[in-house]
Parts: sequence; C-alpha cells; structure tokens
Amino acid sequence: MLRLPHLATACAIAFSISSQAHTLMANHVQTRPMTSLENVGINSQLVTEEDLTFRPRQYPLDINAFLGSHLPHWQPVSEAVMHWSGASGIDPRIVITTLITNEPALAQNIALDRISKLKLLEDIKQTAATLSSLLYQSQKPTTQMAHHATQVLVSALNTPSDWQAWKAHYQAWFSDQKPLGQQRHSLRTQVAPPTGFMQWPWRQGYAWVPNGPHAHSGSGYPLSSIDVSYDWPRWGGTTYSVTAAHDGYVTVLSRCQLRVTHDNGWATNYYHLDGIQVNNNQWVSKNTKIGTYASQRTVALCQGGSSTGPHLHFSILKDGRFTSLQDTELGRFQVQTGRYSYDDNCQYTWLTDTQTGDKTCMWRRISNP
Repeated sequence: MLRLPHLATACAIAFSISSQAHTLMANHVQTRPMTSLENVGINSQLVTEEDLTFRPRQYPLDINAFLGSHLPHWQPVSEAVMHWSGASGIDPRIVITTLITNEPALAQNIALDRISKLKLLEDIKQTAATLSSLLYQSQKPTTQMAHHATQVLVSALNTPSDWQAWKAHYQAWFSDQKPLGQQRHSLRTQVAPPTGFMQWPWRQGYAWVPNGPHAHSGSGYPLSSIDVSYDWPRWGGTTYSVTAAHDGYVTVLSRCQLRVTHDNGWATNYYHLDGIQVNNNQWVSKNTKIGTYASQRTVALCQGGSSTGPHLHFSILKDGRFTSLQDTELGRFQVQTGRYSYDDNCQYTWLTDTQTGDKTCMWRRISNP
C-alpha cells in the first residue's frame, strides 16, 4: 500500500499518481461554425446555456417515471443517465434527446440484451462527454456567447439538419418541465464562493492530501475539481469519511456520486463514493458525513471511468456550471489553480493559508479546522 508520510521526499511518485488519478471523459470535438447552422435555418437562440446545464435542484427529473412512460426498455440504464449527467454537467433531458435524435432506433421498445445494454451505456456516456467537451471549449464571454449553446447542441448531432427532429423530441417530452430558452440569471464571470462558505470535504479536525486542480472531465478547463485522499492507498486500502463542504440540498446521482446544492447557486459534486448515507432532497449542514470514498475500484467507478486508486473527486459549480477553483477558500486555505489540469508545480499552483499568509504546495497534508 502506498502511503506518503513524508510527502516532500515522494514528489516523483506523487506527480505520477496525480497526473493520472482521474479521467472521467475524453471526447474532444469542435463546434460547427455558425454558417453551417444558418444554412439549415437554425435560430441561433435554439437553446441557451441554461438549457444545457444540469441544475437538479432547480429542474429535477424523475428519471424512472420518465423512462416508464416513454422509454421503458431504458429502465436498466436509468442510473447511468443521471450519473453521466452529473459528471458531465449536462442536463439529462438534453442527453436523452440528443442520443435518440442521433440513433432513432433506440426509441423502439425492444428489451435490451447484454450487448445492446453495454452499447447503450457507452452511448450515454459518450453523448454526455461530447456535449460537455463542446460546452466548456469556450472559457470567456464574447459577443458570440449567445450563439454558443446552439453551436454546442448542433455540433453534437449527426448533421445540422437533425435539429428539427431534436426539437420535436424535446418539446414532446420535456417542454412542461424545462422549456427551451431558459435564461441564466447570473453572468458568466469568475466569482469565488463567499468567504467561510466552504470547507474541505472531509471531517473537521483531520488532515488529508490534495493533488493538483483539474477539469471535471480530467483534462481541459475550467480547473473546477480536485482529488483528495487521506493517504492515497492502492485499491483495497482503508478509506475514510467524506463530508459536505457546505450547507445545501442533496441530489443522489448514482451509487457513487452525489451533489449538494445551496440556494445561492453554489454546488459541489462528490464522486467515487461508497456507502452514501444521505437521501435525495435532504438538507445537510457543512461537515455532515455523506459517505466514504470507495476502497474497491468497481464501487468507485460504479458507471465507468478510470482512476488509479481510492480518492474523492470533488468539484465546484455555480448555477449548474463547473467553475474554476481559482481563489476559492476551502476552510482557511485559498486555491491557486495553476496552468493546466494536475499542475503540481508549486511555482504555479498552491494553497495560501489565509490566517498566516503561508504558501503550501499540493501533495502536503492540509488540515480542515
């Protein structure tokens, strides 16, 4: 079992692990130019970013009720839909509609055999990954930002001309739950959570080891996520309690993933969990135990993905959008994110103790006072 009691002497090992610790999704595609949308008569405001982003507290979806009414043969993959929607940040209604538009045969009520179920599971993951990759390509507001969400959606379709079929499916199934054209109330600007709002996602009084900030998908931007573990064991090692980093309402996304959302729009995702002990819509206070990070690989990756060992994948979101950890205060430590995912170079990424002003590098034990 790998343990790091003297982290300063284990930098090479730590970097090797951290650089590979987590890969949720890998699907790098490019948006189609606006001209390809205009050529088939698509309104540039077909969808907004609010339509695409997953905000389970504001726009809940009873996935089992929906599938029971419209896609009953999908019931065996209901957890996968919610899991990958949470991990990708894409609303499950968007994922389902896009997948059905691209593969109309999936709407036929035919029982899934083992092979067709495995294919559908992969299709769900890849559709969510594609939409997420496209959505997060653009990091800064521009004059074209109003068109970006529509470009994202159309770029995820087989051809731009499929947009009419997509819209028809969505309106038939979801227009009463989340009508298209939802507008985000807050501007997309980098604002850190309020001081004192968040702590580290483990019990107060303990010290764990974080690695470098990285994207929710494991690569790219924004650097919204960080992996933490008590001592970074190998699979089968001892693991420890995960706690809510702030007050809020719980959304259980799968057996190994949940989100906590506060009414102020800030939320946190917790992935690779085991023994989740909170329920949907339950209010939890900061430092409430929500489960443990999983010791077994099959539990930690309950719907797939990859990981080198037991840890918690922790992400922050604002209004449903994964948001950079830059300047976020977790307990008394403020985050400097670095240049790219898993950047562990202490010249570029570090934690600042807001009480003393001291700078601490990643892969050091960090207390949660």
